[in-house]
Parts: sequence; C-alpha cells; structure tokens
Amino acid sequence: MRRVILVDDEPSARRGLRRMLGQYGGIEIVAEAGSIAAAQGLIGQHEPDAVFLDVELIGETGFELAHALPPRTAVIIVSAHENYAIGAFDIAAIDFLLKPVSPKRLETAIERLREKMQALDREPAVSGNHAAIGTGGRIQLKTSSASMMISAHTISMLQAEGDYTRIFLQSGQSHLVGRLLRKFEPELPSPPFHRLSRSLIVNRDHIDKVEWGSTSGSCLHFVSCSETVDLGRTGTRRLRELLKI
Repeated sequence: MRRVILVDDEPSARRGLRRMLGQYGGIEIVAEAGSIAAAQGLIGQHEPDAVFLDVELIGETGFELAHALPPRTAVIIVSAHENYAIGAFDIAAIDFLLKPVSPKRLETAIERLREKMQALDREPAVSGNHAAIGTGGRIQLKTSSASMMISAHTISMLQAEGDYTRIFLQSGQSHLVGRLLRKFEPELPSPPFHRLSRSLIVNRDHIDKVEWGSTSGSCLHFVSCSETVDLGRTGTRRLRELLKI
C-alpha cells in the first residue's frame, strides 16, 4: 500500500482528488493539509511515499515544501497554471498534473509513482553515508558520450535535472549524467558533501561566498565553478546550519 498526502488550500480540490484516487487500489490517503505548516507536521508523522502538492497556497509556495521533503518521498505537482511545469522539473517531481485533473493523466501519474516505489523497493539498504566511491576516492560518471573516473573532491555541486544529475566540477566543466541525484548521496563523503534541498548537494569546501537575501533566501557562489545557485527559505536555513551562522 502506497501512502500519500494531499496538500491543497482548496478543500473542494482535495475532495475531487481524493475521489479520483479512491478508484486506484494500493493507494492510501493518510492525511490532507491546506498549508505548508500543517503539511510539514503530517509528513513527519506519517512519512508518506508521495505528496500530491498544489503550488499556489495562500501566501506560500508549494515548492518550498517540496525542497524540504526526504529524498525518498515522491512529489506530484497539481496546479491550475502551466507555467509551474519548469519548477516541477527543477524539484524532480515525478509528474505535473494540470487542473482540472483528467482521469487519464492521473492514471499515468499513478503508474509513474508505482514504478518509482518499485525501484526504491529493489534498492539495497545503505548503512551510513560512507559507501565506497571507488579506488582512491574516485567516482564513475557515465554521460551519453563518455565514461570517466573523477575524484569526488573535484566536484563542487550536484544538481537534479529530472531523472538526470548535472555534476559541476571545480574546473568549471559540467556533465549531465543519466542517474538520479539520490543515487549519488550515499557514495559521497559527508563532510564535505551536504544536501541542501531535494535537488541539490554541495561540497562545503568549494563554497566561496554567500549573498544573503532580504526575504530568507540566498545565492551561493563557488571557488572555481562559475555557476551560482539561488536557495529558498529551507535551503538557506540548512546552509546557515552547515556554516554555523
């Protein structure tokens, strides 16, 4: 049984989605929430397999909640606005459903959820965060055109791009690898690597400076990598904890 939570500030939208999901066996709706604060408490209590998440909540954005979810919790974005599809891609959502949700699209989303859960069930358990990287602390990257071995400590950050991960190196180069971000996490030494959000892992030793925003956000710069990263409230909080600020 796959446990899910519905997060939407419109009770009618939650009722409609609950009714549609009731047609699928193996799906249990364990809770509903109308705000991020309520959702965070319920997620911590129930540890769901997936969250059906609206983006535009009253005075809030669902993306902030998505960034704070555990890596193994799947996200399915449900929104009335097509322009949020890119944001859904950035947080590695397994699907984007446009309101009003059609039964056919919901069926596709459920199938993707089942496939993701089955893949997680097949994964061997990893104890701690010190799995072997390879001989001499090297990690293998396989791109569409090449396979290479690099030192893990030359990586500045790893960023999810859907089912792929973009690896940014200290040299300024980047490589798009056909592997989920969470697959890398147990292979990277911590410290110096830390997950700041659902879609981002950074090498603390490569951080050059941080520009602190006025609205609880921040912009992260690296020593040699020219790429910068904008962090939301949750990512910024984790960064402050990491840097002990």
